Amino acid sequence: MALVVALTGAGAFFGPARANSPGSGTATVSAPVAGRAVSPSLGHTWTPAVHARPQASPTQPSTPDPADVVETYFSAVNERDYISAWALGGKQHIAGNTFDAFVQTFNTTNKYDVTINAVNGNKVEVELDQLLTDETHRHFTGTYTVEDGVIVAADIHPK
Repeated sequence: MALVVALTGAGAFFGPARANSPGSGTATVSAPVAGRAVSPSLGHTWTPAVHARPQASPTQPSTPDPADVVETYFSAVNERDYISAWALGGKQHIAGNTFDAFVQTFNTTNKYDVTINAVNGNKVEVELDQLLTDETHRHFTGTYTVEDGVIVAADIHPK
């Protein structure tokens, strides 16, 4: 009885099929397959496809590498993408009051070159070379602390 139910269920799902020749073990499909009709007169054979059920993957959010966050922050600053820089931590540690005050801290800066010296857990040790608009350089060293993809603290001082 269970076998009949299984075959009936498969027939209802895949559509009616008939044998190509007695004892051949293949079937010609006369119902739509994958959105198109297959003609029995063309002799197309049908082999049931095995579809794996999608596996549930753990949905642990990946935490960005702290060094990547610091590099992305300075890349945003160098590209004058202050909104991204602000979101990556500018609001946390530089001119912490307002976005406008944060942007003004870069008025005399052409760009920063960042060297990552080490990463210890969530602390990123850096050296900064700030190229000013008057073509002079200022050099800094220190650490940035990154948590959950955002710079949350800075301990930067002149070199």
